[in-house]
Amino acid sequence: MTFSQDLLTRAQPIMTAIMAHPFVVAIADGTVPDNVLNYYVEQDEHYLKDYLTITALAVTQTDNNDDISKLLDVAQFVGNESKAHDVMLGITGHQVENWRRGPETQLYVNHMYESAYRGTYADTLAALLPCAWSYEVMGRELVAAGANNEGNPLKEWIELYAPNDASKSYTIWRLAALNREVTHLTPEQQEHVAQTFLLSLEMEWRFWEAAWQQENWQFNF
Repeated sequence: MTFSQDLLTRAQPIMTAIMAHPFVVAIADGTVPDNVLNYYVEQDEHYLKDYLTITALAVTQTDNNDDISKLLDVAQFVGNESKAHDVMLGITGHQVENWRRGPETQLYVNHMYESAYRGTYADTLAALLPCAWSYEVMGRELVAAGANNEGNPLKEWIELYAPNDASKSYTIWRLAALNREVTHLTPEQQEHVAQTFLLSLEMEWRFWEAAWQQENWQFNF
C-alpha cells in the first residue's frame, strides 16, 4: 500500500462525516438557507486568497518542473473559482462584503501557513490537498446520487466540482507527488505529513460546520 493509499484510508471517517454534514445534505436537497450560503461564500473568499498564497509558496519549495507547472495550473483554477460563488450568490442576492475571517477560517489558514513555512514540501502539499480531494469526492457522490437535478438551484455548483478528466489527472498528480516526496523523509516525518493532511481535512468539516452554525468571534475588536 502506498503512502497516499494508506492516507486516504485513514481519512475516510472524516470524509464520511463531511458527506453526512447537514450543510452538504442541504446542498444535495437544494435547501441551504440563504444566510448559510452567504457566510460560506464570504469565508471562502478569504480562504481561497490564502490558498493561492500557499500554493505560490509550494512553487518555491520544489525544483520539479512538472510540479511547478501543475501548481501554476491549480492557482489558475482557484482564481476562477468565483464562478462557484456566483452560483450561490445568484440564489441569495448577496454581494461579497469582505466580512471578517471567522475563527475556523483563521485556524485553517494558520495551519496551512505553518505547514508551508515550518514543514517540508510534502507538508505543504498535504496541507493543500484535502480541499481539492474532498470537493472532488463530494462532487462525484452528489452527482451519483442525482443531486444535480434540474430542480436543485445548486445544480451548477455541484457540477463544477464533479470530477472530469482534468480534475482526475490533477488528483493523480497530487497523490503521486506526495508519494514521491515522502520517500525522502523519516517515518516520523512521514507521520507528520499524514497528520498535516488529516488536520486540513478536519478543518474542511469545520468549515462546513462554521457556516451552518454561523460561527463568529465572541468579541468585537
